Formats: sequence, structure tokens, C-alpha cells
Amino acid sequence: MRILEVVGLTCRVGGVAVLDALSFTVEEGEIFALCGPAGAGKTLGLRCLTGSLPVESGRLIYDGREITGLDPRELARRGLIRVGEMSMPPWSLAVTEAISLARRWPRWGALSAALARWPGAQWHARDAALLERVGLAAEGHRGRDALSADGLARLELAQALALEPRLLLLDSPLGRLPLEDRPGVAALIAGIRASGATVVLTEREPAVADAVADRVATLERGALIR
Repeated sequence: MRILEVVGLTCRVGGVAVLDALSFTVEEGEIFALCGPAGAGKTLGLRCLTGSLPVESGRLIYDGREITGLDPRELARRGLIRVGEMSMPPWSLAVTEAISLARRWPRWGALSAALARWPGAQWHARDAALLERVGLAAEGHRGRDALSADGLARLELAQALALEPRLLLLDSPLGRLPLEDRPGVAALIAGIRASGATVVLTEREPAVADAVADRVATLERGALIR
């Protein structure tokens, strides 16, 4: 079953086309990768898919329904979530507070950061299980700012998983990490698919994406070349 259909998506930023009639489909349960060099349009493409960057033309169809023009919080409520979509407040948050923020974000938006200071007791067990799943069980009371690059990547993933995504978008989840940290995150991504979610990810190098993806497409100047 097809979960996402991107049809002729065109987006301009400052008059420059960052997506040029981009079209592709993703099947439910698939791990699909968009690869290409810096400036190919990968990151901005993910932002278009979740409504944080407006499109000039084209259509987005998710789970059989038109979603073109919907905002990120509405899409998150429907199960389409981009890792890193939620902005962090200017003050420091503990790891558990960052998870609490994520759970509240689709409903409360910017207010979620303040509400995260008073997480409901009913979330504690779920949060502990989620941190265990991403390998941060011992880091719950640490400050987010004290985490390593690998730890931050795992926390951002945990925030997205807290919203129980059906379709999860990941921007360079492996390529931005040291080589020694990549196998653990690759295993996490495979586990996310095994739990029932579909994954779309970006990477610069197809060889990096091949470690986890079922299918790899190449993006250049906002258009697929293969």
C-alpha cells in the first residue's frame, strides 16, 4: 500500500528553485532514501513534506489523502513527523523534559516548552521505555546540551518516536555521525521499521544510505536523476 505520493513538487527560496517538479512514491513499511550532494534539495525537500516550507506547485498525498499546505503540527497529529521539526527553547532542558515537550508539541506548539517543566506523572513510564529504546536510559536527568552528537541524534529520534509516527522523516541520520556511532543508529532505524513505521531519510552518499534503505534515489538540483 502506498503511504506517500509526491507529485510535481516545486519550491523556490529567494527566487531559486530548490525543488523542481519532484515526484516519487513511498510504500508503507519501506525505508526510502533520497541521496545527493550538498545543495541538492534534500533537507528543504523534507521541510516541504512536513509543511514547514511552502511549495509553489505540486501535490502531496499521504495515506490516500491530500495534505498539501497543511502545517507541521497538523501533519504530526496525523502521524507524519520529521525528526528535528520541533524547535528548542533558549533555556536548557533535561532529556526527559525534551521528551515531554515533544508529546505536547502537536497540540500546544510553542507553549510546549513551558509545559515540559511540569510533565504529567502518567508519562513517566512511557518516557523511560522510550529512552531505553533509543539507548538513553541512563541520560534522562542530564541536560540536553551535555549530550554528545550521537546522544543528540538519539534524543531527536526519541522526540519524534514519542509522537508514534506512521511516516518518519530523517535528515542525514547516519552521515552526520562519527563512523563508530553509525551502526547503532542504523539498528535503531531498522527497529523503527520493524515496529510498523515507514521511513524516508536523506544522505549525501548512497553507500551510507544502503546500510538501511530498501530503495535509494538520487537528487540533484531539486530533481530526481535516477
